[in-house]
Amino acid sequence: MTTEWAVVAAAEQFNLDAGNRGELTFTVTNPGVAPDTVVFDIAPGEGSQRSWFTVAEPQRVVPGQGSVSFLVRLAVPSGTAPRRYDMTGFAYSANTAPEESSRPSNRVTYEVRALAPPRRAPWPWIAAAVALVVLVGAVVGWLVTRPEDVPAPPPGEPQVITLEAESLVPTATVQSPTGTAVRVVTQANCCGVTWSENQQLFFQGLAQGDQVTVTVDLPVAAAWRFSAARTTSFDYANTIWQIDGAQVGGTFLGFSRTVVAGDLADVGTIRLDKGRHTLTLIAVGKTQGFDRYFAGVDRIRFTEVRAAAAPR
Repeated sequence: MTTEWAVVAAAEQFNLDAGNRGELTFTVTNPGVAPDTVVFDIAPGEGSQRSWFTVAEPQRVVPGQGSVSFLVRLAVPSGTAPRRYDMTGFAYSANTAPEESSRPSNRVTYEVRALAPPRRAPWPWIAAAVALVVLVGAVVGWLVTRPEDVPAPPPGEPQVITLEAESLVPTATVQSPTGTAVRVVTQANCCGVTWSENQQLFFQGLAQGDQVTVTVDLPVAAAWRFSAARTTSFDYANTIWQIDGAQVGGTFLGFSRTVVAGDLADVGTIRLDKGRHTLTLIAVGKTQGFDRYFAGVDRIRFTEVRAAAAPR
């Protein structure tokens, strides 16, 4: 019997960085009762190449009624014409021909930006002359204006924003692509675990793609390292984080045989402007047989990332 794979992308588009690189998670679900081995691959759209994409662990065993997630990395080569491109993920059973059991994902797009061509170096003798003039000027200027060994004031400490996730529940919004009545609530200590401040954010998703969104305010524009303290349990989903619609980090596996309250762990780093931002938790799959896609978050943290100071 052919497995009727279901393939869902975590977002409708790749969010590419300045070098036209990005990542996106695809979730493949086995709706049958018997386990099967799935192969995940990419169908590039017009004008693109399969070599632009890399799939981590493209072949996996998927239990009956279970799901697995595949991380797809995209690296567009320099010189590619700037425009919108598209691709599709697809899955098929390893023991059958692709044309017999292949199932596609939704169409995913990405916007390739024009990259500035590298600047050509001037003729060597001109570069050497300019460098010599700059060096002599710098030495003379330092001798004339050098301070009396007054140490520079130490820079301020990087800012750290730590929030109890349950404090964000009152303004949280939920969404379900299937129209199921999902909820997000504050949950008190239970099941033999104790959360920070004795509570956690408890998301009660019921289908793949269900999500909860909260907002956070950041005091400065900077690169921020995002961390989260997560809970795992027997009916918890595999989830990803998005900040302002861009995926940050990989897929978090929510399953454990008992309820376990985790510590703060780094998710990923992203540059954000000062002000309000959306933080979205999305259920992308599950590894157990329950008809629930629950998730729990105890705390979240944003840590400002600063460049290391040059040695004196």
